[in-house]
Amino acid sequence: MLYLPRRPFARGPFYPRSENLPVFRESVTQRFAFASHVGVPPYLDTGIRMKGGLKRTAFAPFLERFVSEYKLHNTYLKPDQFTDPLEEYRALREAAGLWDVTGEEPVEIRGPEAAAFVDELVPRDLSRLGDGRCVFTVMCYDYGGIVEDAVLIRFDSEKFWWVGGPGASEQWIYGHSIGREVEVESHLDRIHVASIQGPCSRRILQSVCRADLGRLSYFGMVEAEVCGIPVVVSRTGFSAELGYDIYVPVAEGVAFFEGLWEAGRGSGMQLCGSRALNIRRMEAGILNVGQDFDWTCNPYEVGLGWMVNLEKPFFHGRSALARIASEGPARRIAGFEVEHDRAVAHGSPVLRANEPVGVVSSAVLSPALGKSIGMGLLRGDCARPHTELVIEDPGGSLAARVVPLPFLDPEKRLARG
Repeated sequence: MLYLPRRPFARGPFYPRSENLPVFRESVTQRFAFASHVGVPPYLDTGIRMKGGLKRTAFAPFLERFVSEYKLHNTYLKPDQFTDPLEEYRALREAAGLWDVTGEEPVEIRGPEAAAFVDELVPRDLSRLGDGRCVFTVMCYDYGGIVEDAVLIRFDSEKFWWVGGPGASEQWIYGHSIGREVEVESHLDRIHVASIQGPCSRRILQSVCRADLGRLSYFGMVEAEVCGIPVVVSRTGFSAELGYDIYVPVAEGVAFFEGLWEAGRGSGMQLCGSRALNIRRMEAGILNVGQDFDWTCNPYEVGLGWMVNLEKPFFHGRSALARIASEGPARRIAGFEVEHDRAVAHGSPVLRANEPVGVVSSAVLSPALGKSIGMGLLRGDCARPHTELVIEDPGGSLAARVVPLPFLDPEKRLARG
């Protein structure tokens, strides 16, 4: 976790520098020396497409007045909390929360072959995915491991966005695009992402949006003006509540966030950070890439086997996934309740009959359920509901029980609104 002072940070190349920071045009050595001297995180302006650096989001000049803690996500600092995670969680559940979720990375695939090319990248059936629609999916390596999960947005047959995060998606997509009539372009540093989530989110966003959000169904997308700024709005989110992700050009970031904040603050909307969102995504059983799974995991292990369509004649990973489906995965993601009044530690060993069977990947104390919950990859035979487990938490051994995922609202009634 990053505990950083409320001071202007070094900015990337896509927005003006702070008034109290000089514009440097000297050597790289001088830049890093300056950054070290004043205590500002260094950021090297570079065209190299490796994911690295420490950058401020387009919304930071507005948010830094309120944020108390930051986290690093896909090269960007974004708020981890403003006030208290439980207070922000309550705002999400009862009214609305407003997030900076920059680091979610739109990778654009465009060209005459875009639709056919994208269909080869994912295991899901895309035949019924219409223009202006989104779908949650994964891409898999040829050995069956997951590249990343993401929201795939179809603008039309020649333009798609793969909206993921810190995974290797851009490289995987680009590598397979060579020789095809498509272009691949990451918008990580050009389009930043805000998210408004909660039961009042539609009413608040509609007040400053020129499109009719009442007609935008779950996992729909629309290009519209919000606060007078052209943006892309998708009815998606990481909260399992009614909500919207909004893709904003970097140059308009401050004006956009200020406008949406003014529209919603009188309705109980609060600025929220990643800690509050983590509580809600855990209750919804939403997996976090790099924490609950990575490239060593396949969709069947992490509960996403339902999106693998082996009737498709070809997609990357098909042969490996067909074999895994036939044999069955050796491990599976599982949710469990813990008989304790606090969250257990991530990475804690999970035992059954004194034998290690997995580790805790995520855990929180759920306000909605009033109990400690967690998830982890367990040996396949230990992932069945009602299985009794023991978690070796640093504070001592704790009894736990496997329960079905998600923990809350399995029919997704809240998100469907």
